[in-house]
Amino acid sequence: MRLVKLVVFLSLWPVFFTLASLSHLQARIQGPTRRWRRVSGITRNFCSVLTSLFNIRITIEGDHRGLKSRGHLIISNHLGYLDGVVLGSIFPLIFVSKKEVRRWPLLGQWKALSGTVFIDREHKVKIPVLIDEIESRLKQGANVLLFPEGSSSNGERLLPFQPVPFAAPLRMGAPIIPITLTYTTVNQQPVSELNRDLIYWYGDMDLVSHLWGLFALRGIGVTVRIHPPIETAGLRNDSRNRKQLSRMCHAIIGGAAGKDSARPKVGSRQTGSATQ
Repeated sequence: MRLVKLVVFLSLWPVFFTLASLSHLQARIQGPTRRWRRVSGITRNFCSVLTSLFNIRITIEGDHRGLKSRGHLIISNHLGYLDGVVLGSIFPLIFVSKKEVRRWPLLGQWKALSGTVFIDREHKVKIPVLIDEIESRLKQGANVLLFPEGSSSNGERLLPFQPVPFAAPLRMGAPIIPITLTYTTVNQQPVSELNRDLIYWYGDMDLVSHLWGLFALRGIGVTVRIHPPIETAGLRNDSRNRKQLSRMCHAIIGGAAGKDSARPKVGSRQTGSATQ
């Protein structure tokens, strides 16, 4: 069964690359106004096939129907590369990933064709370009998925959120959708410290060997809790609001995951250290 899944997995890439390339060609001919919204739709279909291939059973809590109407910045906790597949199968979106992902075989080419915004953490001078790219995709009505922790983890705690990317929704008044991902089962067993590394990918784990192990799993259960949107219209794009938005999303997502409970309001003064 593992080899069958591998063959299907590899055969999917030419199909996606062809469809995505045709969509980009269409955008060149007809104009780029809705390019990223069209591409994000193709990505959604591709992710849906992958969730079926890996037998990922998704339970959705909350309403996600409104995410089809306009561009939203989607904020989620991060436990590994499966997160993007799971969320990408629920609604059309554009990814934000570290620049190193672009060099990964197949996955890197997929991310590039999907319109992914690549983050260069080594050169802070490029941050304005990052914000511009996120904003351009939001303006076209595409949803953008951001993992503000900056890195995946083993889920024991929610890492601090980076406030800088919150400048993009503030600049254009785009809504922010906090999401809490919780993997519940693997091979019909509750996720625990003993088996979580079968699905979580973090630290210095080898990607190829982890993916090969994923093909052997019989099934994965995950709950996606979609929290009410945070409206940013009318808020000034300044350091204070960016930090308060990052704190609010951290509190909401962490609270649902049992990691945090405080939920500060944007515009209110905070005490203690700021989340950076």
